[in-house]
Amino acid sequence: MTSPYALRASCRGHEDDVRGVAICAPDVFATCSRDKTVRVWAEAIGEDDGFVTRAVCVGHTSFVTTVASIPPNVLQSLPDGGLVTGGRDKRVLVWNTHTGLAVHDFIGHALDVTAVAVLATGHIVSGAMDKTIKVWCAVTQKCVTTIDAHESSVLALLPLPGGGFLSGSADRTIKKWTDQWWGGPDQKPTAGTDSSRNQSPAATYRGHVDTVRGLALAPGVGFLSASHDCTARLWTFGGETVLVFAGHAALVYAVAAMANGKVLTGSEDNTCKIWTVGDGVCQQTIPHPGCVWSVGAFISEHSCSDIVTCCADGIARVWSDVVTKQNGNAQAELDETLLKQATAKREAALADQQSKIKTEPPSALLTPGASDGATKVIKEDAGGVAAYAWSAAAQSWERLGEVTGVDPDSVSKKQYQGQEYDYVFDVDITDGAPALKLPFNVGDNPYTAAELFLENNQLDPGYREQVVNFIVQNVGEQNAFSGSGACVSADPFTGAGAYVPGGNGSLNSGPSAATGGDPFTGSGAYVPGSVSAATTKPETTKMKFIPVLPTQCVFFETAKFEGMLAKLAELGCSASEMTAFTVLATFANGGEAPDTGSVQVLTKALVEKPTESLFPLLDLSKALVVLIDRLAGSSTCGGDTVNELVTAMMHACARASQPPASPGNLLTAGRLFCNAFKCAGSRKIFLLNASAILDGLCAATLSDAKPASRLALSTSLLNVSAFAKSDDCLPINDVAAQAVSAGVELLLTSPPGSGDDDAKFRALCALGTFAVASSDTKALLVDLGLGDIAEGMEGLGGKIGDAAGDVKTALM
Repeated sequence: MTSPYALRASCRGHEDDVRGVAICAPDVFATCSRDKTVRVWAEAIGEDDGFVTRAVCVGHTSFVTTVASIPPNVLQSLPDGGLVTGGRDKRVLVWNTHTGLAVHDFIGHALDVTAVAVLATGHIVSGAMDKTIKVWCAVTQKCVTTIDAHESSVLALLPLPGGGFLSGSADRTIKKWTDQWWGGPDQKPTAGTDSSRNQSPAATYRGHVDTVRGLALAPGVGFLSASHDCTARLWTFGGETVLVFAGHAALVYAVAAMANGKVLTGSEDNTCKIWTVGDGVCQQTIPHPGCVWSVGAFISEHSCSDIVTCCADGIARVWSDVVTKQNGNAQAELDETLLKQATAKREAALADQQSKIKTEPPSALLTPGASDGATKVIKEDAGGVAAYAWSAAAQSWERLGEVTGVDPDSVSKKQYQGQEYDYVFDVDITDGAPALKLPFNVGDNPYTAAELFLENNQLDPGYREQVVNFIVQNVGEQNAFSGSGACVSADPFTGAGAYVPGGNGSLNSGPSAATGGDPFTGSGAYVPGSVSAATTKPETTKMKFIPVLPTQCVFFETAKFEGMLAKLAELGCSASEMTAFTVLATFANGGEAPDTGSVQVLTKALVEKPTESLFPLLDLSKALVVLIDRLAGSSTCGGDTVNELVTAMMHACARASQPPASPGNLLTAGRLFCNAFKCAGSRKIFLLNASAILDGLCAATLSDAKPASRLALSTSLLNVSAFAKSDDCLPINDVAAQAVSAGVELLLTSPPGSGDDDAKFRALCALGTFAVASSDTKALLVDLGLGDIAEGMEGLGGKIGDAAGDVKTALM
């Protein structure tokens, strides 16, 4: 007997968001998580939980973002099948699920691996945020081809039964790739090396107006796609859109075809939805306690089909439409959790509304009212807020009742295409033609709403700005751009946290800086080509701390020279070297310019000293590099000598930071890189090798890294971001993706209560600045989940909360 879907099992074990699912058999599935693990779940007949953990795979060093099943007899090394996963550690791992051990480890991507797939040939395909797709041979354990596939991150892969695969990207496209470069479906893997070609897709599918996040086969029709434009689509392989599944209130992350012919989607709106294919109507909405990151459907020969959802609360859930499989106790527990969430949300909304009401203390009721009917809002001793009115007849204040605010769930909504909206505008295009509907919810991005309106009605996308203006004018700027911060003039980067080797010191930074005709005629009719000159853009949303300007770079300019020189002597430096280092330290501490010979001694030491002995030399270099302009302009040193010194500093910085870097090397290399941004000459030289330096400094994102090293990394990112739109930004653009990936990782791995407030704050400011500097980088940050991170950090308050709010605005 079938019924609406209800909970069958709550699969607990992951310690963080469950990000992906792979169906392995009719009674087995696997999940991957931000807790760095992969779990295999198997049906347990007779168990209350329904499914139990059969294996835990541990090997990734960061979040596991994607998982795919390897069928039996596809890989020679895994005749019983297995799993392939990708993670934020840039690796692709192949797992033996019987032992829980990784049997292959493919390394080659430059950024997070975000999608994996297994082809019938036995080749493994991976897609990443570096915009490439790699095809790997499990026999040779080598990459056989690299495809420069998309203009932005590759976020979804789908193997095709007839060979080849599809890819989905943040560039809004889906592409089809044939297997001509690595062997057809009847061929098994052979030896080969990376052929790295600029290959052309067999087909490109366009229709989504935002990131394509998920792909799935649709047997008998073609394929399905999920998108950040809040829709899913059903396509033919010929490129025709058969259906658009519209109804989610937020980004759609995943889609799957069910055995009973229906379609399953998962969304950031905390729901999964089940759709009928005949008409694209939502048949059932299943609420969750958090974002639904991924969905999967079991293979079944019957009309019913169990499904799996992966939630941000760390639980994978199995749902069934078979009454005898449903677990009433588990469903009741979930319903209670959802009720508590809804109650807390209403209470928070009420408290927020009450906080905005001007209230007076109870003592205000001791003063007579100015006139009969005069009112006061009183914050009562018990904590409630009540309204009082003055009665002239009784000469007293009479309590009218408690001020409860407006229940956000009780506000009248308007229906459009089966979904509720705060506004649905009628837009008249031409006389005599039916009005078009423009829906909008408070909190939505007006630009996204405008793009969807133009796309759905096949209007010129050039009118997007005018549609946005119309939305702003009709709903008000506060509703259209809710949550924007105020502009303040302050230097956000001063305060505690400066590095002084062996002791405390001061942190110096640059001066503070503040950052700071209607196309619709008549009663709202939109007339393309008849735009009034009176059109105005909405006021630019202002942010407190973003963007960071070049004048706001932060430097570590204090040092303990005695301790530094003592360490150099301890490490066996010769007398002549110590004499030169003392001359240079004296100059860095305000003394006279050094001679050319002393500078050359340091240059040679930076090149020749063992890596493990570099940190005191880097510490000395850190103090000198901020004075490079002064040194180059002195009469004692020539420009070539100084350039050779800075080049040696740059190479030593990169060498010292490479793993496994000692804590001293990692710290001093990070601070030297920060200080190199003080002068234009040193900045340009260090940027030549910024990729290698940042790659090494990323070790500071590990959870056991020292707070001082994390601060050095975040400050490095801050300084890099400050020049993202400068005249010499070209080398910075080349490392922007690498920099923002490191910044997001730093925020995610910062231990709670670690005292990393300055590091978190600077990382947020850097990431927000990168977002406003480049639309491509902003799209990458969205894909990296920065919006969710900022949402969570905004509640911390203070400068971190304000910076997180700025980041949310920057990502709009």
